[in-house]
Amino acid sequence: MVLFENNFVSLQSKSIKEMTDKINKRNIVIIAALVVMIAAVIIVLSTRKTSTLRQDINISDVETITRISLSDKDGNRLMLTKIADSLWTINDKDTASYYMIKTLLTTLSDMRVREPIPKPAHKNILAAMSGQRTEVQVYQQRHTINLWFIHLFKKEKLTKTIYVGAETQDNMGTYMLVKGTNEPVVAYIPHFRGYLVTRFLPYLDLWKSHNIFKYNPKDIASIRVDLPKQSKESFELYRQDNTFKLKLLSNGEILNDFDTMKVTALISSFMDLNYETVAKDISQLERDTIFAKEPNFIITVKDIKGKSRSLKTYVKLYNPNSWVSQNDKTDFYEIMDIDRMYAIADGIKDTLVLQFFVMDNILNPASYYFDLKER
Repeated sequence: MVLFENNFVSLQSKSIKEMTDKINKRNIVIIAALVVMIAAVIIVLSTRKTSTLRQDINISDVETITRISLSDKDGNRLMLTKIADSLWTINDKDTASYYMIKTLLTTLSDMRVREPIPKPAHKNILAAMSGQRTEVQVYQQRHTINLWFIHLFKKEKLTKTIYVGAETQDNMGTYMLVKGTNEPVVAYIPHFRGYLVTRFLPYLDLWKSHNIFKYNPKDIASIRVDLPKQSKESFELYRQDNTFKLKLLSNGEILNDFDTMKVTALISSFMDLNYETVAKDISQLERDTIFAKEPNFIITVKDIKGKSRSLKTYVKLYNPNSWVSQNDKTDFYEIMDIDRMYAIADGIKDTLVLQFFVMDNILNPASYYFDLKER
């Protein structure tokens, strides 16, 4: 009986061992098959000549971009350098427009390949791009050692060069070419109607920040509005404790019954006030008749640290593009531009062009905030 039990146990152990060996062999076969499949997928993806580069037109991690170079065949060249998340410079000198930088980064991130270009058309497209294109070089922070969770020795590296050509005939796409390939593509941004050429133009005036005043209201110590031609309408709005006081500059009188809503609009206007463009080709007539005279307004803002900045505004002669109905047209409208004005601002060497509707809240006399006639 004991011998039988021993034999039974021996047979049972042998059976279990055989089953275990079979399971292990099956697992090994399955694992080996999976490894072969994964290796095959990797090899296919790494050797494909179609989609890999074409889908790599965009940059997914734009937050790591440190510099962007833009240059064209006419010798225009810009280097946009990141100083902080919301601060970029142009050629290490001028402050770049954050709106333009944000648009460029969004474009680099969101653009996709709409369609490849048929091979018979490659030659013509490449020939056109060789004569008219913008070269876009993107530099990013990269780690020399980048293994799993180990990231060491960060440094700046040129990661991608894109040649941006003209727009397509339907104006819904843009010809582009990634350096390292001879396969141009049509790039676009999904759900955006239009082409992308203008987002890469290397023109200095286009990329310059148009900001004149940018203040947090709590940092404003005073706002002074001088009207050289109407001195009785000049005033100063200044902070005292937790409120603002309004003072007439002509006699120093402090006024408390001003319109608080209008004053609030005045203060808020300096949070982000921008000019439209830089004045080009100012006529000699304008120089002799406008800038030789006193400005219409002198706006001076001082912050709580004592630093101030001023803006002087001048009239601008008639702009043929200004629209005035025939019923409203008078000699004044024939002479003066009713849409725009000239300005000179501290820290900006160029003469600026401002739009009236942008400046409406700050170009008002003292009587706008209260009724001087009742005083």
